[in-house]
Amino acid sequence: MDAHRILIVDDEDQIRGVVADFLGDEGFLVIQAASGKDGLAALTLGTPDLILLDVGLPDMSGYDVCKKIREQPATRHTPVIMFTAHTLDKDEVTGFDAGADDYISKPFKPARLLARITSAIGRSVRELDANALTHLPGNRAIIDEIQKRISTGGPFSVLYFDLNNFKAFNDRYGFVRGDQAIKFTAEILQRQSAAWKESPTFVGHIGGDDFVVITEAHDPGTLCDAIIREFDAAIAGLYDEEDRARGMITSVDRRGNKMEFPLMGIAIAVVTNRIKTFSHPGEVALVAGDLKKWVKSATGSAYVVDRRS
Repeated sequence: MDAHRILIVDDEDQIRGVVADFLGDEGFLVIQAASGKDGLAALTLGTPDLILLDVGLPDMSGYDVCKKIREQPATRHTPVIMFTAHTLDKDEVTGFDAGADDYISKPFKPARLLARITSAIGRSVRELDANALTHLPGNRAIIDEIQKRISTGGPFSVLYFDLNNFKAFNDRYGFVRGDQAIKFTAEILQRQSAAWKESPTFVGHIGGDDFVVITEAHDPGTLCDAIIREFDAAIAGLYDEEDRARGMITSVDRRGNKMEFPLMGIAIAVVTNRIKTFSHPGEVALVAGDLKKWVKSATGSAYVVDRRS
């Protein structure tokens, strides 16, 4: 299993160094940032398993950094433990209001910090059933999110994503390259969902090459278009130069027959409650299953919106 990644954002070099050395010895991979701006920039390089965030940063408040962390789909559920030199209750309340999961006062004992980190990561995995590869919420959290949308009665759309010709790619290049394709897709979904300002979004990973995005809008067509546009513009970069030039690869189908397969495309099945009323997440998934059969038969990337009552 890969080491858990910890991002520490603190302007005190000594504290960062001590914490990084200690956690490194405990088997964690530690990324360091000395300012709020650098900490937020580090998030674009990969989603950490946990963030250690100082309240008193030189360029912006740690509370403001925490709020920005929570605004990004990729880190909306990432555990955040805040450091502070203050011990006032109101400071802790401010931190929790900003989205922090835990609070620890300076100075602190390394063993105590390790216990908080281990507990927070364990709780995140249990509650979100987070995918180990993409760190996105898994099936349990997805079902809970859909049920919440059903229960509140407001408008929503559930976008189901599947990659065309992923198996052929995985067979041709191996699991390591296949994992790269999965992470590539997850990053696009998170990036485009964060950039889409029409509605707050939830991004989840069902497993394999299957993902979900949930929005409060009935017409997420512009989001689908943006995702397809970025995916199609960049997907060829995952292939070897020879296959990229040919626009296809040679692999075997599910029966073992040698065949030519086009480059991967992304298929999107969109289920909304504009016309149809749902009472259970399973009903949403059932409609999506029918739509996916149709949209995956299309040539290249495409999306379809269910308009049946």
